[in-house]
Amino acid sequence: MSTSEKIPPMVDVKVTNPVTYFKLWWEKVMGKEGVYFSFRIHPITAFLIVFGFSAGIFSVGRYSVNIPFLQYEAVETAKPTATADVVWKETGFTGKLQFSEKEQRFFLLTTSSEAIVLSVPQNLDLTSLVGKRIFAIGEYNKAQRLLKVTDAKDLEVLSKTPQSIPTLVPTIEPTSTPISTTSATPIVTDTIETE
Repeated sequence: MSTSEKIPPMVDVKVTNPVTYFKLWWEKVMGKEGVYFSFRIHPITAFLIVFGFSAGIFSVGRYSVNIPFLQYEAVETAKPTATADVVWKETGFTGKLQFSEKEQRFFLLTTSSEAIVLSVPQNLDLTSLVGKRIFAIGEYNKAQRLLKVTDAKDLEVLSKTPQSIPTLVPTIEPTSTPISTTSATPIVTDTIETE
């Protein structure tokens, strides 16, 4: 044994460094303690062990423990239903005016074969326009297919058949080569004459 490994006696006045003394004493006590354990494992076996542990841990979540103070009771709540917002839009439609005697309502049959209910004021009589092609302006609700006409001036009688509006198609004519319009006009400036 070397002199550095010798443990000085417990009661020795020659102890100059108590930290070294306790360190050596602790190494001797702990040097004989503990268990040495080693094993060798191959990569495929390690993968199978990890897979087994993870499958076991994740499958534990399927089972629950009945703990009284952790009871969760689901309360039935009313599910929100999708309701269409009533949206009124200022618009106009053209079509043939019809009257339903059963419902006592006026309908506007558009060119796309859509029937739109017309809501007109009581003082406005449309019976003379039944069967005619009209243009009606008002607030329209798409969900109810209702057009609120507020005034007689919002209705216009049209011709029986739609007439196309003649339009001119512009023709593009090739232009000739541009002529240069720059001029070389002299600019009069003051000159200083020297003798």
